[in-house]
Amino acid sequence: MSGSKNNHSKTLRHIHVSELKPGMYVVDAGITWASRPYLYMKEGLITTEEQARRIADEGYLESYIDLTRSTRKFEVTPFKETFNLEETEKPFLFKPRVPLAEEVSAAAEVHDDTVGYVRNFMSDIRTGKLDMAPAFDFMGKIMASMERNVNAMLSLCRLRRVDSYTYMHCVNVSVFSSMFSRYLGMGENKALCLGLSGLFHDLGKALVPAQILNAPRKLNPEERALMNSHPTLGYEQIKDIPGITPEVPLGMLHHHEKYNGSGYPSGLSGDSVSKTGYIIALADVYDALTSKRVYKDGMTPHQALGIMYEEMRGRDLHPELLNKFIKMLGVYPIGSVVEMSDGSWGVVSGCNVDAPIKPVVTLVRDAQGHAVPETDVDLSAADVQLSIKRCVPAETTNINPAQVLRLPPGAPEHNC
Repeated sequence: MSGSKNNHSKTLRHIHVSELKPGMYVVDAGITWASRPYLYMKEGLITTEEQARRIADEGYLESYIDLTRSTRKFEVTPFKETFNLEETEKPFLFKPRVPLAEEVSAAAEVHDDTVGYVRNFMSDIRTGKLDMAPAFDFMGKIMASMERNVNAMLSLCRLRRVDSYTYMHCVNVSVFSSMFSRYLGMGENKALCLGLSGLFHDLGKALVPAQILNAPRKLNPEERALMNSHPTLGYEQIKDIPGITPEVPLGMLHHHEKYNGSGYPSGLSGDSVSKTGYIIALADVYDALTSKRVYKDGMTPHQALGIMYEEMRGRDLHPELLNKFIKMLGVYPIGSVVEMSDGSWGVVSGCNVDAPIKPVVTLVRDAQGHAVPETDVDLSAADVQLSIKRCVPAETTNINPAQVLRLPPGAPEHNC
């Protein structure tokens, strides 16, 4: 609907969502999600007060309405571009306590140890010997690392590779899930539960026959049904273990349910899906889209978030939680290789949750492509005029984000 604004430019009004009322016709103004991630763009007539409130509750800040297609006349106040997110949200902010270079080695050690633990755990499930006690210790260390400098663990999740995607993926989902729960204001115990649920979310796959799990072809209906049973298989293994709170197995069970009811294993929708399940689903989808596999290259995080927002929001993924997930990671997450407005190049090395499109960037090249002394620039600072022009795959630039972020050996180049 990119032509809407051109066709009706004289009758469009840009308003804050708090002004939405029944009778207003919302239009898609043809603005990309990356430049305005909190702009409501689903076209149609607002018919009830509840509908207007729901749009605000889902995290949107602004919208465009078309006066000619609205069912009655409205006097509206123009949207103020200086609207401050802090006035409406007080998320938990991961303020770095130590430099990234200081934390990254400790983060790499616990990340690698946790991958090894998951590998052994998923092997042990076939013998019935399950020892979950170490998982609590690993999650505690992961969360402690994120408290010291969250960018270290995030950079490892995006730029580090090990020999098995499955185990790496479980740890990454655990990191994103526990971080997001803290960002949402949940306490440490809740965050630990979310982390455990993410760590074991694909446990049931260890009970799916390898010839189905690794089939290089489309599965037949019986095979697909067996594959789709993996959330239930994992849930059954964990649910009765002493000391495990209900959130952990429930998140495992629900992580493939979808907001519109088209998921599995039970076809649940809306509020019938646990919040834990929705959070694990966000982390699961994001990591899957951005990870490099044998059969595909990983997307840039910027591309992945765009797909999640434009194609999956309100269908597969919970819309309000997705909005907040994007706010947490930033539109340009850690490790993104970016071209700046002046033609220079850099690597995103820090996120600003109050300004998702204005992260911290480490500049590494000038506009002519020449290497320059690495300089950190906080794009959210009042005196900084630079902005991000675009995000590109790292391999197209010969910029190694892992090297720029000083990741330990064993963290080869990956997509930004």
